[in-house]
Amino acid sequence: MGYRREAIDCVKDYVLPIHQQIYAKYDGDFDRIYSEGYNSKSYQGRVIEPGKVYELSYLECSCPKVKCGLRSNPEKCECSRQSILFILSQLEPDSRFDVQIVNTILRGGERCTFRIVRHPV
Repeated sequence: MGYRREAIDCVKDYVLPIHQQIYAKYDGDFDRIYSEGYNSKSYQGRVIEPGKVYELSYLECSCPKVKCGLRSNPEKCECSRQSILFILSQLEPDSRFDVQIVNTILRGGERCTFRIVRHPV
């Protein structure tokens, strides 16, 4: 689908710099980023398998198009998945990542949760 460009445009100016700051603060240590850095009133990180598998949950839908009523189809959550992939590719261009949608609010979940698998090169 054509969500990649939309996802990049959505996060490149505000969300990406926040993730870059967190990444720098924890010296690129994903285990610390997902256990300490990604914990706020808006999102929570979790280490599933140290050094490899992580989860990132948004406690509310953060998509601006959902928030203003322009989007309600759960298939559109692919855009959020693509934005996470883009952010990760900017943080670690030499690593490869797989991002899976675990559940989203539009799919009836209590939160939007994404599973991230890191494949360092």
